[in-house]
Amino acid sequence: MNLRAYGNYDTDKVSEETALFCLDETMAQQNFKDDADINVIMRRFGQGQDVPQGFVAPTYGDFDTISDYREALDAVRSAGEAFMELPADLRARFHNDPGVMVDFVSADENRAEAEKLGLLQPADSSILDVTVPGDTAVTVPPSSVLQGDRS
Repeated sequence: MNLRAYGNYDTDKVSEETALFCLDETMAQQNFKDDADINVIMRRFGQGQDVPQGFVAPTYGDFDTISDYREALDAVRSAGEAFMELPADLRARFHNDPGVMVDFVSADENRAEAEKLGLLQPADSSILDVTVPGDTAVTVPPSSVLQGDRS
């Protein structure tokens, strides 16, 4: 009987005897490596490219219809959660402060840059195609999206 013990067991030898060696030429297509890199995927997602299914773009709007403290608190919490869904580099640009981003987006002189960053829909677009969960395409006027109407 041969017992494995610290001094009489060669782990490298056993590993080589039991390992799976794939010496064939790889069939992986390296031109798709960026499509598998999470950093590249998140950067594209933050710029509005290659949007995953079921994505709803973060929106902002006028909330003058809020009538009580609880609704206001829920609106602020929801806005904070939407801000946290943005890519980290975009949040860092606004010093991780949703208020700074709202001030930026609200200024008319920043509209072109906000559109480029994917924070606002282009002013010249008359419709917005949104894919909702279940692969259903819905065409929505941009004004209803900017006002927070998700129906």
